[in-house]
Amino acid sequence: MNLPLLEVIQTHGKRTEGTCYCKLNPSLVPTGKAELKEGFFFLLVTNGTAQLIDENQSYELQPSHLVALTPSVRSTIQAMSSHFQAMILYLKPTFFDTLPDVQPLYEQLARYLGYYRLPVFLLENVQTTYLQNIFTLFSQCRDNATNYYDGILNHLCCFCLLQIADILSKIDHEIPNYARRSTDIFRLFKKTLMENYRQHHDIGFYAESLHISTTYLSRIVKHITGHTVRFHISELLCADARKLLECTDLDIKEVAEKLGFSDQSAFGKFFAKKTGFSPMKFRTQRERDKKNYLLPDA
Repeated sequence: MNLPLLEVIQTHGKRTEGTCYCKLNPSLVPTGKAELKEGFFFLLVTNGTAQLIDENQSYELQPSHLVALTPSVRSTIQAMSSHFQAMILYLKPTFFDTLPDVQPLYEQLARYLGYYRLPVFLLENVQTTYLQNIFTLFSQCRDNATNYYDGILNHLCCFCLLQIADILSKIDHEIPNYARRSTDIFRLFKKTLMENYRQHHDIGFYAESLHISTTYLSRIVKHITGHTVRFHISELLCADARKLLECTDLDIKEVAEKLGFSDQSAFGKFFAKKTGFSPMKFRTQRERDKKNYLLPDA
């Protein structure tokens, strides 16, 4: 069994609950092989060579190669040269789906679904240098940000993903250049979801808005992201709830109403199932954490 690359970078890199940034080299992979799976991996090769393989073919990686993998894709990196180096950004799918600006990148990567080819791109030197500078910010952010770290990290992730999407939009993908129906539906689903998730928590609303069946919408979303429609809705609601509880003085009932729940009890059960805390306990704990952080050292 191949060593999961996520375990490697979480051990040696800068990590949070939803992200991990690491500089990869052969010394970190004693088995010589590491599997990329079940997450969003963005790997930028800066030196040396390596081989990336999936069940269909292999790819020779070299400096300026960018690899962008979605959770539904599995591949293995191996045969790293002694001076191989790469910068890797991992985003947990549940975290990725809460970010507001992921749609452009989804559109670029969705082109590869069903074509049996991994999203591996050879960038121009100026694009490589630019992405290197952006990736480095993740390490600097972890080392320097304090009070507003979560907000800074979210904005940095959105900035990075938009820049990658912009770069990929200028590359000749060498695949049929027509919009696949499933890609269009998913793009419209994400747009509709971002605009309506507070008011509409049921899959029926989104399927009806897109003029398709709930079964068809479920199949498309599951195929592209590895998660259900309900999961996408609940992740957005939970992220919004955490922000409102932590950053506003709205009472629990007002938060529940703002997020479209029938009553405070329904919201409380939802939040507790997602986080393990009641809304009140979560708010109290976050306030306690802030006070402890601000207390001067003894």
